[in-house]
Amino acid sequence: MFNRSAFENSRPAGIPTLEITTTGPFPEAGVRRFIPLQKTVLEGEIAGPLASLTLTQVFAFTKEDLPRPVEAVYRFPLPGDAAVIQVCVTFGEVRIEAALRERPEAEAEYDRARGEGRQAALATRESPDVFTLQVAGIAPGQEVRVETRFVLLAHPEGDGWSLRVPLTAAPRYVRADELGSRHAEGQPLALLRDPGHRFGLNLSLRHTEGIASRTHRLTFTPDEDATRVALADGEVIPDRDFVLTWTGTREETRPTLRVELHPDPAEDRLYFMGLVTPPRRADQVTPDPREILILVDHSGSMSGAKWEAADWAVKSFLSTLTERDRFNLGLFHDKTRWYSRSPVPATPQQVEAAVEFLMKHRDSGGTELGVALEQSLKQSRSEDPAARHVLIVTDAQVSDSARLLRLVSAEANRPDRRRVSVICIDASPNSLLVRELAARGGGQTHFLTSSAEEGDITTALDELLISWSAPIFTGLRLEVDATAVETPEGPGHETGNGSTCIDLGELPAERPVWVAGRAPASRLDQLRLRLSADGQPVATCRMPIGSRSLPAVKTLFGARRVLALEYLAEARYSAPELAAELRRLGYSEAEIGGESDAGSLYSENRGAAGRDALRPLLVREALACGIASAETAFVATRAEAGEPISGTVYVANALPEGWSDDFVGGAMYGAAFAAAPPSALAGPPLASSSRSIDAMSGAFDLGGSGVFERVGRIKYKKVAEPQSEEEPLLLFAGCPHFQAGEAVLYDSEAENSPRIGSRLQRLWLRLLTAPAEPQQVPRDLMLLVYVGDHSVPRAKVAVRALLSQGARPLNLTVRPGEQVRLVLVDPSAAWGGCPPKIEVRIQ
Repeated sequence: MFNRSAFENSRPAGIPTLEITTTGPFPEAGVRRFIPLQKTVLEGEIAGPLASLTLTQVFAFTKEDLPRPVEAVYRFPLPGDAAVIQVCVTFGEVRIEAALRERPEAEAEYDRARGEGRQAALATRESPDVFTLQVAGIAPGQEVRVETRFVLLAHPEGDGWSLRVPLTAAPRYVRADELGSRHAEGQPLALLRDPGHRFGLNLSLRHTEGIASRTHRLTFTPDEDATRVALADGEVIPDRDFVLTWTGTREETRPTLRVELHPDPAEDRLYFMGLVTPPRRADQVTPDPREILILVDHSGSMSGAKWEAADWAVKSFLSTLTERDRFNLGLFHDKTRWYSRSPVPATPQQVEAAVEFLMKHRDSGGTELGVALEQSLKQSRSEDPAARHVLIVTDAQVSDSARLLRLVSAEANRPDRRRVSVICIDASPNSLLVRELAARGGGQTHFLTSSAEEGDITTALDELLISWSAPIFTGLRLEVDATAVETPEGPGHETGNGSTCIDLGELPAERPVWVAGRAPASRLDQLRLRLSADGQPVATCRMPIGSRSLPAVKTLFGARRVLALEYLAEARYSAPELAAELRRLGYSEAEIGGESDAGSLYSENRGAAGRDALRPLLVREALACGIASAETAFVATRAEAGEPISGTVYVANALPEGWSDDFVGGAMYGAAFAAAPPSALAGPPLASSSRSIDAMSGAFDLGGSGVFERVGRIKYKKVAEPQSEEEPLLLFAGCPHFQAGEAVLYDSEAENSPRIGSRLQRLWLRLLTAPAEPQQVPRDLMLLVYVGDHSVPRAKVAVRALLSQGARPLNLTVRPGEQVRLVLVDPSAAWGGCPPKIEVRIQ
């Protein structure tokens, strides 16, 4: 059998690989065999914001490893807003294009082929961003390639675009009442720090510039009118998302409206996508007083560098509030603890008390984000015309996405709404959920890695909070000269004069907004659109229908509609509530159908009738657009007979970079990798984090925050304070000597410089002479930390924040031979003439 807890795969001085123990169904009991997934390659083309990509997974093993065929089962991630449109499987020299079927039909076809010894493959979608791939009949000496093709729209970011492709599936917290849902099954089957397989890249970008990645080193090769992009390090461990950015074009002083079309004569519909890009320079709206609720994730998956950076970010943000603002602070894991029962004025005394509250409570547990968010949205609201916000700092590793989105969607309809923004800290985040929360909540999304190899995440948080500013336009509306216009989220608002309005919300200063739609094509020879803000015209666009056609526009519309239906299926609506939501999406009473679930005593039964009625709609929409969904699947089978399989191998995912090793093997998630026969794959192998935590025994250290002991299923208490660490190392003491606005305080290569360690964890700066008050320190006075590269600092620290908040966390790795420099910069020359005496220490 395959050992899914310990994997029996540790070889001295070797690379861990997946392993089959040849007991049970395998011959030669006791002999050890290895069958890895060899590699995953991302290929394809990007033109502007649209990407057409193929993920190729290669399986192979030799006859010496095992003489008979096996089945491999692998849970792998894809971008949650991508549309999977094709799956092709190659068994040796035979290539088969998979067919899209209703899921039960596809599963039955795969099972028949597997039982008859025929080679087959099945790709099913568990949660929107996690798929299960089953490949039966991988024969020794035969390479099996599975190519999954998908399209998606890159996400606007700054002056350009960002593409995020997840490479590993991280464990997600599952509530007990979600265990039977599709989304709860989007868990890795197993986790290893190094799963043995590797990731490669081969992309072509056209009409783009400024290509970069903050997660992987790249190489660039010119190719006619395109640029080919590959990984500088060759094939790498897939333990973090791959993020690619590139720049676009923007007007200097006014926003632009760009439109793409796709006529579909068979449906008599015209599909369109409108993209609104902000100008490079514009006057922002004067911000109102703010009422801000801050939710900070203190669950177990945030332990270590993510926890410390999140707490520092909150302290930094609180220090920026003025007495015009109101705030409240909530810390959540399996329960939520609030600083106050309702928002309070941001006086210096309240801010100081809130920081003390934050640092005092260090308990941890599961990730009940939904409970915390619902509590925040129910808190009292001031009567003043304040800008109301909820800011969530989390890694978002939860599975109850549908109910979370239901909360923010309902909040968005309130006249006194609170906008929801998310700062997500993880190397492999639940990016789809985070983006959807911000999109439906009318807020912003920012992703930050927890990898010490990529830079200091606290610096990134500092810069993010500075940029969190007011929009340049509010009340943004797109008017389309057509009736019966739909978006994936529902029909637009008819104006009565033959046009339809679509509400786009706000236009941030640094991020475009986009919308997909469709309209009846009859009697339309051109599409005219007008963009306005608060009733004032902003931009117009007129396009002949036959001017150009982009089929991906229809695919993107279909993907958004399928995603909306999937979330409805898991949002725990009653049958009447679900019917109302479907009417909002534009479905007729005949299409909705369904029976009442009134009188159901158990929560599992409430809403079941409505969800059953939803399934045909989901199947119809997915098949019409030719894309995978929770209720459709791609299946490929060979007609030729083969050998019966010897057994099943569960392929492991890589543990995300920055996660604690407690999530591997016999600790946090070890026992949750309970053996599950292939026929039971419909149930989650990782049933819930509560199951896994039940398996823990004894106390454990939580990222330097102290020693904790389990006192319940998902509840811990602190039993010991953090162990004492080495004394901070004195790097500089005296008055800085500035030259051209910079003063070098420390250089590891200078003679007699103190020797620092391989990991930089904390930084201190103390004023030994006046000015004594942090408020008197210039805002632009910065302390820069360089590691290796002298041109780009790995950490940027505002001296004022460092003085007011004490020790500042760092998360930087120093490789052998890398030079470390600390430089104080004073752009306004406030300290240049007579700098005070300072002391700088590092740990």
